[in-house]
Amino acid sequence: MFEKTTFVEEINGGVQVDAPFVVETAELREKRGGKYIQLAISDKTGRGTCKVWGTPDHSVEQIEAFCRAIRPGEIYRIQGYAKIFNGACEVNVNDGIACLADPVPQDRVEPSLFVYAPVDIESVRLGLARMAAKIEDPGISSLVSTVMNDAPGFLDAPAAKYHHHAYIGGLAEHTLETAEMALSLSGTVSRAEMDTDVLLAGALLHDVGKASCFCRRGFAFVPLPDYTLVGHTAIGAAALMKHSAGVDPARFGHILHIVMSHHGSYGEIKPRTPEAWAVHFADNASAYLRATCDDAADLAPGEGRQGARCRAPVYRF
Repeated sequence: MFEKTTFVEEINGGVQVDAPFVVETAELREKRGGKYIQLAISDKTGRGTCKVWGTPDHSVEQIEAFCRAIRPGEIYRIQGYAKIFNGACEVNVNDGIACLADPVPQDRVEPSLFVYAPVDIESVRLGLARMAAKIEDPGISSLVSTVMNDAPGFLDAPAAKYHHHAYIGGLAEHTLETAEMALSLSGTVSRAEMDTDVLLAGALLHDVGKASCFCRRGFAFVPLPDYTLVGHTAIGAAALMKHSAGVDPARFGHILHIVMSHHGSYGEIKPRTPEAWAVHFADNASAYLRATCDDAADLAPGEGRQGARCRAPVYRF
């Protein structure tokens, strides 16, 4: 067996690292005068960042070749040193780049040490069913259940590559949080008179396209080209349109608007109804609170830093 003595949650600045980790993603990045490889690594305790620089003897072509050879979802020996950069801890690899030539054989590791899945999937599944059961319109209820049931891996996929809910079960967890927050908003604003059936459908389906943007590979979910080439919003909208029969056209159009506009001012389509704004705010709240909580999780009282996930300063009192 390949011994696992160091875990992601134990990595601090200034320590040497030599242990196996899952490589979830490998991206070639530009640097002054060359290129380096940025890895997202993980094990059962969480996710981390690794930057592979190589040595001065490595050419750009060799760095590119190493990146192409890495198989996301496999386990690799990561040999380097950890340091704090921009408030986040990362592992830097120089000579250890040779360890990335081949993954660690799966029969030489204990699988339970490498799967990061902090979500109680059954509890989330029941929560989603509870929220969907609040929809009274039979056509909208059928639309939600059909689209969600047809989405491969919806309960298992992550909600993002890195910034929030980026773990097994993250998409379902984020969806449940968004639906609960959106419904709460609709009942909090005085005289809002929102269509809660449409609001819940939009919240439950706003990210459904992400289920088709990831696939299980080895010990992790990895993003497919569609994640960036098409985008989860367009994929989700296409899924909804296949099952629009049986829903009042005006209400279906409203649900579709919510899905298309849930990115708010950052999206091509901007929210134009109270329901669409409620889902956008709930989506943002779930994402940013999760990212902020994760960024602040290992801070000591009185410590602060720039959050790598929320991209803003975080602090622990």
